[in-house]
Amino acid sequence: MRIAAAVLAVLVAAGCSTATGSSARPTRPAPDELVRVVDLNAAMGYRAGPGDPGGTDATRADFTLLADDIVRQNGDIANLQEMALPGAEELRSILREKTGNEWQLNWAHVVPATFYAGRSRTERPTYDEVSSGNAQLIRIGDGITAQRPITVDGANDDQGIVLPSGARAFSGVEVTTAWGVVDVYNTHLALARQVPDPRRAEDVRRIQQATESRRNPTVVTGDFNQTIDIPDPSAQTMAAIRAFTDQFGYTDVTKGKGPTIDQKHPKQDSRRIDYILVRGVRTTATVRFVSHESDHWGLATTIEQG
Repeated sequence: MRIAAAVLAVLVAAGCSTATGSSARPTRPAPDELVRVVDLNAAMGYRAGPGDPGGTDATRADFTLLADDIVRQNGDIANLQEMALPGAEELRSILREKTGNEWQLNWAHVVPATFYAGRSRTERPTYDEVSSGNAQLIRIGDGITAQRPITVDGANDDQGIVLPSGARAFSGVEVTTAWGVVDVYNTHLALARQVPDPRRAEDVRRIQQATESRRNPTVVTGDFNQTIDIPDPSAQTMAAIRAFTDQFGYTDVTKGKGPTIDQKHPKQDSRRIDYILVRGVRTTATVRFVSHESDHWGLATTIEQG
């Protein structure tokens, strides 16, 4: 579909050039050169108990539904939180099968955890004490020609960095496109009940330290477990996120798209805690979408040269 659209775009552009005799206005990237970023808390850690079907369970059926969420958005980068490493590896395999493209995985370990199929209260673990954390899946050859992890610190044998609180991790990747390079970060903050407000604010500043140490256009996505639109007891964390966006010129592109949790039980929780923040790139076709298994809505946007 993207190839056909690209051919049509070339033909239309050629027709316009012939008619006007002018090519002074630069052309936008062809559809194949656009990069679509998908952000979703996959919720493998939603409850993660035996017999509990909530969230994305450790089954190929659930990973296939998660892959469908990504493919339906024409995702080129999938930033996922709350994953198990073996689940992320299986998801990568499914995405390869579904798209015919190469997908590469960058991983950010947080802690070992146990995951179940969620089918029976007497079931044994599908993954027992495996790495849990965040996954970045990057499609190569469709908008992105190369990717390079930029948050490798030598710990945990992965591509991510554990935040100062020790409760969550983040990762970043430099992707090469037809129109330049861009840094894309996948983040996850701890719940307020897990980590004191000052330490959560420190985690935000650690992410900021990484993103602002580089000059490339930047996209930051993730589950911040924090609202910034309404008053909140976590005043320091809220102030840190707002300072991050305001001082460094980020645009909150999913603002106004509605709450991002809890899509399964909106009467219980209707906060906006997931974000896509951009600096130095243009965005189009930004959406909030319904995910199959997660309690979060997904977010997606298409990025191009700013």
